[in-house]
Formats: sequence, C-alpha cells, structure tokens
Amino acid sequence: MIYRLEKGDNYRALPLEDGDTVLFQRGSVIHDLLDTVPGVHYGAWGEGDAPVISGTDDVSEPSSWKEAGENVWKCVKAIRADVGNLVFNGTECKATLRWEKSDLSGEGDFFDESFGRGFGERGEDALYLFSEGNPGEKYEKIETVPFGNRKLAEIRDGVTFEDLTFFGGLHGVQGAGDNVTIRRCHFKAIGGNVWNKERRIRFGNGIEFWDRGDHITVEDCDFKDIYDSCVTYQGSKNCLPTHGFICRRNHFDTYGMAAFEYRDKMPVDSTFEDNICENAGCGFALLGETPPRNSEIWPQPMGHHLFFWRMPLPTPGGRLSVKNNLFGPAPNGAAVYAVIAKEAEEQIIYENNRYTGKTLL
Repeated sequence: MIYRLEKGDNYRALPLEDGDTVLFQRGSVIHDLLDTVPGVHYGAWGEGDAPVISGTDDVSEPSSWKEAGENVWKCVKAIRADVGNLVFNGTECKATLRWEKSDLSGEGDFFDESFGRGFGERGEDALYLFSEGNPGEKYEKIETVPFGNRKLAEIRDGVTFEDLTFFGGLHGVQGAGDNVTIRRCHFKAIGGNVWNKERRIRFGNGIEFWDRGDHITVEDCDFKDIYDSCVTYQGSKNCLPTHGFICRRNHFDTYGMAAFEYRDKMPVDSTFEDNICENAGCGFALLGETPPRNSEIWPQPMGHHLFFWRMPLPTPGGRLSVKNNLFGPAPNGAAVYAVIAKEAEEQIIYENNRYTGKTLL
C-alpha cells in the first residue's frame, strides 16, 4: 500500500505493514519522532523542498525571552529537554555552549541548567543566552536542539529513507537493522547534547548504527553541521561486524569527529567510495574548544574524514575498500586516523583517493 500524506496529516494513524510506502508531501515539517515500522519505505511526493523531520523547539518570539542580567536572557517558553545547540535564522550553527552560567560573555553563548539530564524532566531549570538585545528581536528565527527522543527516526530491519531532511536532533537516524537504505537524504544541525557533564563531553551523529546491521546502503546524501560523526557503525560489547555496508556518492561537510566512524569491529565486504569529505573538525563542535577537542579519547585529536578506533582484533574475513574519494580540509585532524590493531588496519584497502587542503565545493 502506498500512502501519500498531505501537510498536517497524521501518519501515526496508518495501519502500516512490511512492504508499505509512506510519502510525505514536499514542504512538510514534522516536529516529531518518525516512529518507523520494519520494512516500510519513507519518502516524499510532490514539488518543492524535501519533507523535514525536525527535533527543534521554536523560541523565536521576543516574548519567549526575559532579561536576566546584562546581555543575558532567560528563555521562559517551555522546552522539552536539555538543549545541546541553538540554530539561528534557520541554518546558522553559531551558538557556543558554556559549562557555567558565569561564562556567558559573547554573542550566542548559551548555558542550560539541565545539561546532562537527557530524558529527565526539566523542572524549573532554565536556558540562558547571551545576546545584545532581546534574542527574539535580534534573530529572525531561533530553534533549540533538545535531547528529546534521542533520535529523529529509528533504524529497523528493511526500512528505507529517501528524499527526507533530518534537522536538529541529538541523532538523525539511529538504531539497528539489516537491509536498510538511506538515499538522497539531508542531515543538518545534528547533535551537541551533553553525554557526560562531569567530563564535559557532548555527542550526536547523523546516522548511527548500533550493535548490528548488514546489507546497508547510504548513498547520495548530504551532511552539514554534525557535532560528532556523519555516519557511524558502533556498539556495545555485543557489537557484530557489519557485512555489505555501502557508503557512496555522499557529500560530508563540517563535522566535529568524522565523516565516517567505524568502531569496535572491522566491517566485511564493505565500501566507502566516491564520496566528498571536507571541513573535518570544524563547525559548532569546535566553538569554545581548544584543539584537540574534548572527547572520550582526549588528548588524541578529533576531526578526521575517516576514523577507526577501539578495534583490538581484526575481523575474520574483514575487508573495507576505500576508493575514489575526494578528501578536503581537516585542519585539526587527518584524512584517515586509525587507533586500532595493526592486523585490523591491514584489512582496509585504499585505491584512487585524492587529497587536498582546499575547500572543495
């Protein structure tokens, strides 16, 4: 069954089954978790911009802000969870997280009393923003990126995402599943939420596969302003190696950790090919930071195009082909950075990649 939804239609009311297709009207904005069903294709119909799955809260109105000190403003509008980032004017990720309220000193600095709570209730905790004048008057639009549902959409077996925009969530799409396709999707302003307040570590990935996933295709997508990794395959101590992970013809631009991060297990029969990668270790992940950026592996550097770590052993039959990619600037890192066993690193095959320190597009 193919369902074509118009703006405002409630997809949750659909009796979805494996093999169904849900198409959102172009120009739609869904401020909700995309609650997926295994085997369902999620896409777009009509003309115009790709449908947006958004995790943001809009705090643009001047009445959303109350003066709380010299150039310090308190958000008085209800927010769902702890805020990891602010997006100004629809696209600008220029807000700097400050770990103490007393450190608010420059335009766009913000502090949230709920840092580190995650799913917890905010209670009376407040969000503060440094602004020379009421933020609602200074900026055309202000959106918070709260911890929220942890992801904008769940990865499940057999799911396809095509022609969608995932905007302003802790993770874009996250989960576990075999036979997954993510094609012509856009990932923007993802992550920055607090993972560990005491260690002052934040996180957030565009696409995150956790523990398992075979026969995966990520192609013709673009990524912009991702706090950690644009695409990552990782997991717990039970993580299984992925088989047949194809990542091709994507454009990765401005990310704090990596374009692609492989962790825990080397993949089998997988490829990273024909991608454009630029501005690793750049963007809002570096605001307020002194390189090397704070992370789980500090003081080792963050901000690489390909990042391999926490692999003490090779994978039986492991093989990752890295070919025909164009690697641009990585001012605080490298095109490829591997902190893994030598035997695992030998399972990576490089062919016909180009490297430049110049902006590519």
